[in-house]
Amino acid sequence: MSYLSSHFSILKEHIQKPYKQTNYPEEWRNLPEIPSRSEICPRLDEAEIRSTEPEGWNEYQKDPIYSSSLPHNIIKGPWPSATDYVGAHYQILREDAIAPLRSAVTEFKRRPEMREGGDLYIYTHVTFRGIRLSPIGPAFRAEFSHERYGKRIRWDQSSRLMQGNLVALSPQSDCFQTICKIAVIAARPLVGGLDQNPPQVDLFWGDSKDLVIDPAEQYFMIEARSSYFEASRHMLEAMQKLLTERFSLASHLVDLDPDVKAPEYIKNHPILDLSSLVPIDKASNPTKDGSALEILLSNVDALSHFPPIPESSMDASQMAALESMLTKRVAIVQGPPGTGKTFVSVMTLRILIANLQSGDPPIVISAQTNHALDQLLNHVLAFEPNILRLGGRCSKENEAILKRTLYELRNSAKGQGPQQNHGMKAAYQMLDDCRQKIELALMPLINQDIITLETLLSHEIISQAQYNSLEGRSWVGDTPGMGLETWLPGDSLEYFPRTPPIDLDLELEEGDLEQEQLQELANEVAADTRDDRDFDREALKGKWLGFSRTMTGRDTGVEKKEIKKLLAIYKDLHMIPVAKRGDIYRYWVEKLNRKLKKELKLLITDYKKAVDNLKLTKWNANIKLIKSLGIKLIGCTTTGLSKYRGLLAAVEPRTILIEEAAETLEGTIIAGMLDSLQHLILVGDHQQLQAGCNVRALEVEPYNMGVSMFERLVNNSIGYTMLNRQRRMIPDIRKLLCIEPAPFYTNLQDHPSVLDRQVNRPSIPGMGGRDTYFFHHNWPEARNTDSSKYNLDEAQMIAGMFNHLVLNGVPASKITVLTFYNGQRKTIIQELKNYTTLRYISYFNCFTVDSYQGEENDVILLSLVRSNQFLGIGFLNNKNRLVVALSRARRGLYLFGNALTLCSAETSDDILGRDPLWDPLIRHLKHESRFDLDGGLPISCTRHNRTIRVYEPDNWVALAGGCNLKCGGRLDCGHPCPYTCHPMEHSDFACTEACTKILLCGHSCSSICSANCECFRCEPISDFPALSIEKYDSGVDSHNSNLRYTDSR
Repeated sequence: MSYLSSHFSILKEHIQKPYKQTNYPEEWRNLPEIPSRSEICPRLDEAEIRSTEPEGWNEYQKDPIYSSSLPHNIIKGPWPSATDYVGAHYQILREDAIAPLRSAVTEFKRRPEMREGGDLYIYTHVTFRGIRLSPIGPAFRAEFSHERYGKRIRWDQSSRLMQGNLVALSPQSDCFQTICKIAVIAARPLVGGLDQNPPQVDLFWGDSKDLVIDPAEQYFMIEARSSYFEASRHMLEAMQKLLTERFSLASHLVDLDPDVKAPEYIKNHPILDLSSLVPIDKASNPTKDGSALEILLSNVDALSHFPPIPESSMDASQMAALESMLTKRVAIVQGPPGTGKTFVSVMTLRILIANLQSGDPPIVISAQTNHALDQLLNHVLAFEPNILRLGGRCSKENEAILKRTLYELRNSAKGQGPQQNHGMKAAYQMLDDCRQKIELALMPLINQDIITLETLLSHEIISQAQYNSLEGRSWVGDTPGMGLETWLPGDSLEYFPRTPPIDLDLELEEGDLEQEQLQELANEVAADTRDDRDFDREALKGKWLGFSRTMTGRDTGVEKKEIKKLLAIYKDLHMIPVAKRGDIYRYWVEKLNRKLKKELKLLITDYKKAVDNLKLTKWNANIKLIKSLGIKLIGCTTTGLSKYRGLLAAVEPRTILIEEAAETLEGTIIAGMLDSLQHLILVGDHQQLQAGCNVRALEVEPYNMGVSMFERLVNNSIGYTMLNRQRRMIPDIRKLLCIEPAPFYTNLQDHPSVLDRQVNRPSIPGMGGRDTYFFHHNWPEARNTDSSKYNLDEAQMIAGMFNHLVLNGVPASKITVLTFYNGQRKTIIQELKNYTTLRYISYFNCFTVDSYQGEENDVILLSLVRSNQFLGIGFLNNKNRLVVALSRARRGLYLFGNALTLCSAETSDDILGRDPLWDPLIRHLKHESRFDLDGGLPISCTRHNRTIRVYEPDNWVALAGGCNLKCGGRLDCGHPCPYTCHPMEHSDFACTEACTKILLCGHSCSSICSANCECFRCEPISDFPALSIEKYDSGVDSHNSNLRYTDSR
C-alpha cells in the first residue's frame, strides 16, 4: 500500500469511526462520545436520598459515592492486560468529565427554586432562536437569562459557557423529572452573542433526537463550574480507538518491563551526528587523534559509545539525560526546578532533527499548555524553521509561531501544490446540498410568522377540503394564507414568551478567572477550521437560519381529544366555533413542529456525514501539504494529541516528546500512543504539580488520577535520569527544597552562576541581606462569594511589602506575588492598586501557584492565606504545590502566613496528625534567623543603617522605603527634605517650599520652589529665570528617569 493511500485509510478510521459499529464485550468501548441522559440524570438513588438528610461531621468522607463497578487504578505493579489498563483510565476519566454536571443537575432537581451558587450555574427562560449550519456542525442558537445569579457577568473574564463546556437542558415544565437533554457549547461569541440582551450562545446537541426547534418552549439550562469537556471527549474517543491498533509500548507501560532497549529506528541506524551539540567557535577544536571535534562527533555509534562532550556546556546529568532520550524506547527525565529541562529537550530535538533522513516522518512534541509549547517551539525555530504548530492559536505577538500554523502554511503554498485541494470543491458542494435541504425543510419556521394554509396542506395536517374551505373564500388579490388569518379572530393568537432582558442596573461581577487561564482555554478550543485569523475565534461561520415565528394559538383549555374530533367532523373549517380556533391553531403548530423535527433529525444526520467528509478532505490535503513541505517537527498541546490524533497518526511519527509530563493525566498520554510510535520521551518533575481532575476524590486512592504516567513508571523501577545542577535559586532558597530528614530533592547542587551575589544574584535592596523570610501573623481568613479563601490583612501587608521593594529600586516587573487561592489573588491586586506610588504600573504579576509552574522571577512574595482556629489548611497540605511555590524565586522569597495554623496539626512526638510538611520548613527558617514568631517583618534602612520591624499593614503608612526617621537631608535647591527617610536621591523630588528669589520687578516670587517663577502682583512676565520641571509628582516615584530638570530661560 502506498504512503498516500495508507494515510487516507488512517484518516477515515479516525473521522468516520467504523470501529464504532462493533459491539464490544467491554461495555465502556461502546459508550457514545457525548454522555447520555442516564449518565447525567439517573433515577433517584441512595446518594440522592442521603443528600436530603442533615449534613454530618464526616459528610466529606461519604461524598462522592461511586458505583463499585468503577475500576481502581493500579499504580503499583503491572496491569493484567492492556485492555484492563486502558479501560480503567477511560472509565475513571469519563466519570471525572461528567460527574460535576450530574451533581449539578441532581442539586437543581432537588431544589428547582434555588438561587445560583456553589458548584453550578443556572440559566432560565432558555429559548431557541435559530440554527447556524457551520462547517464543523449544526449549532443551535439559545437565548437565556442568568437572573438566578443576581449580577451582570463579565463575559470576557468568565469561564461560564466556554466553548467545549457540557450543559444539561430540560423544559421548565418538566424540570429534569423525565427529560434531560445534553449539549456541548459550540461557540460563545462575545460580539453578536453574549453582548446581546438577553445574551445568546450556540449549542451542539449530544443526540440529534434532542434537538429543539419550537421557539415557544422554555428550558432550564444547567452548567457545572468544572464542566470543560473539550479535552476529555477527544481523549476518551482516542482511548477507544487505541484498542483497535497495535500498542507498541505496552510491554513497558502496561507490563512494566524494566529492560528498556533502543527504538527500532535507532537500532537499525545507531550512527548519529552529534556535532550540533558543539558551538561553532569550538567545532574546529582538535581531538586526540588530530581531527576536528566536529568531524569526530559527526559519526558516533550512540549505542556502543556515547562520548562526553564538555564543549557542549551541558553538565554531566544533562549529558546522561541526553543519552537516555536518544537511545531508550521509553526515556524519562526528571528536572527539578531550574535544572534545565527545556534546555535538554531542545538539545535532544536538535540531534533528532539533524539525523532525520529523506522520507523520515516528523517528530511530535507536546506540552500541557499553549504557553509552554510555544516556548519550546521558539527554541526549536532558532535552528530548524521547517516545523508545524497544530491546534489553538498562540498569541498574536508570537509571529514566528503563527507563521507555522496550517492556515499560514496553506496560504504560502498556494499555487505550488494544486493536488492538495483535490476533492475540496466536491466536499463543500456536498455540505451545501445538505444546507439547502435543511433550509427548505425549515421554511415554515424561518419565513412564516403565521403558518400558511399551503404549509398545513403539504405536511398533511389539514385535508384538501379544509384547505379549500378557507383558501376559496379569501378575497381576490389576497396573498396565500390570508384566508387562515381571516379565519383566526384577533384574540385567538398570543405571542410566545421571550427570554427576559438582563437588568442593567445589577452589580457587575468581578472576573472569575486569571486572564492567562481564560486565554489558555480559549486557545485550546480554537478550531483550525476557522481559516480567517482575524475572525472572532469564538463565533461560528456558516448559513444562519433564524426562527421568525413569534405567535401561536391561545390556549383556552380545549382538550386535544376534542380538537381531533372537530377536525375529523368538519371539512369546512368555518363551521368550527370561533372560541376554539386558537386552540386548534395551537394544535396545528405543535403537530407541524413534530413533523419538522422528525424530518430535520434525518437531514442533520446527513449534514454531519457531510461535515465528516469535509474534515476528511481537509485533513487529507493537510497530510499532502506536510509531506510536500518536508515538515520535520509537529507541535501540539497534550489535548491536541487526542484532538488531532487522526492527523498525527496519518503522518506516522516514530517519536513523541512530552514536556510537563508529570503534570499530565496518564489518559492524555495513553491517547497519544499512535500505531507507528517507537519512541516515547517524558520530561517533567513528579515532585512539582501533579495531574488534576474536576473531581478531587478521583485524584487519590483508589482511583489515583493524580499520579501521572511519569510518576508511576518512576515508582515502578523503570529507569530515569535526574538533572541535578540548578541555575535559578540562590543557595538559601534552594536549601528549602533539601531539608533533612525528608528533602524534596537529594543531591540537588548549585551551579556557580547562582553563587555570584554581586552581579548575577545580588541581594534584595531594603531587606538588610535577608533574602528569605517567613512573616507570621494571626489575622483570620475569610471566604468570598465564589467560595474561595482570602485574607484581607495579609493582602494589605503584602501590598505594603511590594511597595517597599519598589521604592528601594526593585522593578515591579521583577516581583511576583503568588497565592494558593484565586480569591486572595483578586484581593491582593486590589490592594496593590490602592497605592498611589504604584499607579504607574498597569499590570501586576500576581498569580495562583497552580498557574505559575515553569515560571520564575527575581522576587516572590508568597501569600498563604489560611489562618483559623480549626487548623484547616486545604490546598496548602500538598507537597507538590509547596515545591512549586518555594522554587520560583531567583533572589528573594518572602512568605506571609499563620505558622501555627500550618504546623499545629502535623504529626509530632505529642500528636498524630498530618504528615510533616510545614513544620520542618519553619524550623529550618527559625534556625537560619529567617523566622520570629513575634518579631514582625524586619526591613532595612540603607541611609541610617537601621532595622525596622513591621507588625501591621498600617505600619507601612509611616514609611517611604526607609525607616521612620525624618530624612534630615537637603533637596538640590537647598531646602530641608520634608519627607520620612527614603532610599531615593533628593534629585528625584520636587520642592514644595515657597520660592525665596527676588524677581526683576522687585517682588518676591509667588510660586513654589520647583515651579516657574512668576509674580502674582504684577503682569505675568515670561522670561524670569526659573527652574522648570517637565514632570511633577508629589508622591514617590521609583522611576526617576522620568524626572528631567531644565532651565526655562
